[in-house]
Amino acid sequence: MKRRTWLWFVASAVLAILAGVLAMTLLRQPEVVEQAPKQAVVVARNPIAANAVIRVDNVTQQERDQVPSGAAVKVEDVVGGTALRDIAQGEVIKMQDIRVITGTLTSLVGDQLAVALPANDVLSKWGVIVTGDHVDLLFTLDVILEKPMYPWDLATAEDLAFYGLERDQRFDTITALTLQNLEVLQIIQEPQAEAQQTAEGQEGAVLRARALILKVEPQDAVLLKYLMDLGGSIQLALRSPDNETLFNVQPVNINYLMLRYGISLPQPLE
Repeated sequence: MKRRTWLWFVASAVLAILAGVLAMTLLRQPEVVEQAPKQAVVVARNPIAANAVIRVDNVTQQERDQVPSGAAVKVEDVVGGTALRDIAQGEVIKMQDIRVITGTLTSLVGDQLAVALPANDVLSKWGVIVTGDHVDLLFTLDVILEKPMYPWDLATAEDLAFYGLERDQRFDTITALTLQNLEVLQIIQEPQAEAQQTAEGQEGAVLRARALILKVEPQDAVLLKYLMDLGGSIQLALRSPDNETLFNVQPVNINYLMLRYGISLPQPLE
């Protein structure tokens, strides 16, 4: 009887020791903390001053685990908006910190027309032009004259042959300031496949402007369509929205350059 009691005592002691070891093991295991899922938000790629218009190259999209209330989630939601305060580099941009132009194209265009212009010029490609800007349109066209537009009067083919010259259509081009003070209603963008390193080492999609939606008079819309169909070169010039001056400038060709700068042509040697 005493032997059975002793065996029960040993078994109880062993079980108590095992329970203690198990408890210590469980207590020493690191606590598993579930991390909140990250969310893609818009952050400032560089410092943005108050009252500055936010351009495409000012912002990028990154994933953050801590997202403030009102954080912008799409780059196109902030591009073209005006910063209401100073925004630091790497800071999440909140919609309440910017002023954006709202409304559909039909509500913005009024009694004029909205036309699309391919964003092939330098200012558009690099994101300098944003929604709400006012631009002038410069157009260069090869008019293909029957008589070459040389800076001197060579009326016949014999004159050309005497100077050893051939027709050069580059002299036939004319550049003119065609349309002025056009408002940019919207910029159509699309993300590119390539990624760009941000200041924090993370990768963000690069947005490129594909087209600009311009607000124009109906007659100017027909003119713009005609110029684009001709296949000339279009360049945009940026102006202040407060400047409503319609400039009176002369078209430029080779004759204009020769007269303005007083270029003297070389004379043939005898």
